[in-house]
Amino acid sequence: MSYFIARSVLACSLLFILSACQSTVKPVAPVLDEFAVAEQLFDTYLAAKQLDLAGQQLVTLRDQFADEQRLAALQQRLASAWLQSGEQALQDADVDTASAALIQAKRLLPQAPALTEGLSAALAAVQAPIAEPVAVPPPVAADKKPVQKKPVAPSKPLPKVQPSITQPAPVVQTPPAPAVRSTLKARLLDVDAPYTVVPMPMLNARNNHQLGRLLDDVAADVVRFRAAVSIEVADTRDFHWVAALLSARVKKLDASFKPRLQEVIRSDTPAQLVITPNKLL
Repeated sequence: MSYFIARSVLACSLLFILSACQSTVKPVAPVLDEFAVAEQLFDTYLAAKQLDLAGQQLVTLRDQFADEQRLAALQQRLASAWLQSGEQALQDADVDTASAALIQAKRLLPQAPALTEGLSAALAAVQAPIAEPVAVPPPVAADKKPVQKKPVAPSKPLPKVQPSITQPAPVVQTPPAPAVRSTLKARLLDVDAPYTVVPMPMLNARNNHQLGRLLDDVAADVVRFRAAVSIEVADTRDFHWVAALLSARVKKLDASFKPRLQEVIRSDTPAQLVITPNKLL
């Protein structure tokens, strides 16, 4: 009987120890992959072909996860999406949009220029100037003799007519026409100034959405006032990017008007536009 009681006490002691150990162990919470969560938003923008927003999300991921190895794959996917967008724009005969997409793809693939050669070659073929045919006069036959013209008899002189004296018509002075510029409404231009400076801080921040909204207003003023634009940036690639975006917007507003865009490289000043309206308006 004592042996049975001893075994029962031993079994109860073991059960008590096991239950105490289980009560002290805390459940471990699963680790949340914050990069994967942010990557889902990038995938959403990419699937909707909102490449500007996808680029902004990629910049955010770089700032938050600078050492993440998965960033290279996202950058490659975004570059491929820009190349596809450029090829589609080229098929639609929209050369300006295709050039802008190519510049964006080259920014994302600085170490792999071969991946953009296809679109670059296609754009170069479309933009190549076509020589106009030159009219060549037909050769003159050597065996033909020159045709001699018959002399014309001199005509008789006409009788002189006395000029009649007439009074000059009175000159009516008309008031000068009002300036056209004063009747036009500007979005960003100062119509009373010879030129207007428009800063572009969003270019350095790579905020393409805000840059596009700014260039919408600039394009409207450029077309309305037939203005010239000086693009002052720190890098020639930035000039081509801004020029392509601005030219595409001007073309949508007035396909017959070609804006005058000047490249100014200044690394010591912030990016800005200098808009000079036509003096004849």
